[in-house]
Amino acid sequence: MHRIVVITLTAAFLIFAGVSQAVKIRKPAATTATDGAKRNPICLEDAGPIVGKWTLVEVAPRATGKRIPENRTWEFRPDGTLVTSGYNRHFKRNDTQTFHYEIDNCMIVSDVPGRPGKQLRYRVYDLQGDRLVLQGGVEGFYFFKRQ
Repeated sequence: MHRIVVITLTAAFLIFAGVSQAVKIRKPAATTATDGAKRNPICLEDAGPIVGKWTLVEVAPRATGKRIPENRTWEFRPDGTLVTSGYNRHFKRNDTQTFHYEIDNCMIVSDVPGRPGKQLRYRVYDLQGDRLVLQGGVEGFYFFKRQ
């Protein structure tokens, strides 16, 4: 009997002290239909696979879960110029911005106009057919469709 009381008190103390923590397993939120197939990460050796015009459809802080609709064009040019245009929800107006980008260690590295020395880094999280997902930058995840 004494042993049962000691075990019960010890277990209660550990639970109260927070030592015993249950592991919660959460399923990731469903991805939207615009995702295409499974993740297909690539290491960019050059800009070839991304050169062209892309429509930024959505952005999100995570690959799964709630997304924010967008409607901007990103044009990766072969000379290392990135031109973004369309409605800018941060500035609440249409605009066009020009950046310089390069491929460095599998990543897209771009400058930030008006902020010398500041860089944004993106990795290709998924690239299949006319779908592109970039991870990094300011938003987290960028979901594109090729124009």
